[in-house]
Amino acid sequence: MKLLRASLACLALSACSGIALAQESDRVTVPLSDPSRPGSVQVSLITGSITVTGRDIKDVIVEMHGGSTKERPIPEEARGLRRLTTSASISVEEKDNRVEISAPPQRSVRLEIQVPKKTNLELSTVNNGSIEVTGVEGELEISNVNGEVELSDVSGAVVAHTVNGRVLATLNRIASDKPMAFTSLNGVVDVTLPPSVKANFKLRTDNGSAFTDFELQMLPRTSEPTIEDTRRKNGRYRIDVNKMVYGSVNGGGPEIEMRTFNGNIYLRRAGSSSGETAAPPPKR
Repeated sequence: MKLLRASLACLALSACSGIALAQESDRVTVPLSDPSRPGSVQVSLITGSITVTGRDIKDVIVEMHGGSTKERPIPEEARGLRRLTTSASISVEEKDNRVEISAPPQRSVRLEIQVPKKTNLELSTVNNGSIEVTGVEGELEISNVNGEVELSDVSGAVVAHTVNGRVLATLNRIASDKPMAFTSLNGVVDVTLPPSVKANFKLRTDNGSAFTDFELQMLPRTSEPTIEDTRRKNGRYRIDVNKMVYGSVNGGGPEIEMRTFNGNIYLRRAGSSSGETAAPPPKR
């Protein structure tokens, strides 16, 4: 196991760790145990943003920006003294090709991470940040709460979710044997796939519409309306109708779910020129 707890002012650690710090004190280079095998990177933030870029490299490079936090009022007993603000730190741990990265929850940071192109990712953040991934092939598990998820030029299997924000994704290839999901509670879900993709789709938006330029073959619903009758107990009679739209493309394949409560769904064919549905909506 290679373990490093690096701070913005901690260059001395590079001499005694298997993980090297570059000259800039907010940049960490993490060698994988076995570069011949795909690695995995797990990042968990409370406050901040995450950007991951796939490159033709063998190591994982982590760069931190920010780390500021709102200063607390100076206590009365500190009057006349100078505040010594400590820099934020990140924790990086590598074992068996798995790199785990975390940061203090009270500080907002921006992580820029470079990984080998074939890397599995588990990324999550809660506040004040987006998650962006470009040029990575693998199993991608992406979770945000108050922010956007944007995936560009990726391949493999994706599960991407946010509560308040958009989910935008452009895939070059999909795994032929694994289901995928792109979901938001309050935001647009916009996914672009290659024209030759073979998949079964489940699309649902409660307050919005679904659009596509694929030749979607509609499939029958797989469940009947759910009936709840509690009138004998002073309750009510309620029917829940399945609003999911089912369809397949190019004969069907792995299941891809796209769902939002408040927002539209856009299922796009790469290279399409069919008007408004050919390009993602502009960023706000």
